[in-house]
Amino acid sequence: MQVSKTLDYAVRSLTYMGNQPVGKHNMKEISQEQHIPLNYLAKIMRRLVKNGLVRSTLGPDGGYTLRKLPNEINLRDVYEAIEGEIRMVDCMDKDTLCVLYETCPQLPVWDRIQLSIIKILEDTTLEDMLKERKTVTLNRVN
Repeated sequence: MQVSKTLDYAVRSLTYMGNQPVGKHNMKEISQEQHIPLNYLAKIMRRLVKNGLVRSTLGPDGGYTLRKLPNEINLRDVYEAIEGEIRMVDCMDKDTLCVLYETCPQLPVWDRIQLSIIKILEDTTLEDMLKERKTVTLNRVN
């Protein structure tokens, strides 16, 4: 499994803003600090605003801020804002169940994996990621 570049950039942007929650962040600043192409970031920020994770303010003093505290935004929120509903394989979609759904030998495995991933994403907040990063940095220094 691989995390999409879009999701990676979204998490980078949110943790950057969460690390400095006071004040507004303009897109150019986020783009430069997180090494995200500006046009790509604009699309990501629109999705994050649309899904209620980020607030956008227009004007000379405008910019982006988190709508919630870093400990209130979990990775499932971010994943679903960027990627949509979590599902391991297409046949697990409620609207397009596979004809083999009732007898599929792999479905229970994919289901367990999906439930595990959802739990980890729900249990991990932006604040957790920021703390883990600081711990890793401190451990490398010592």
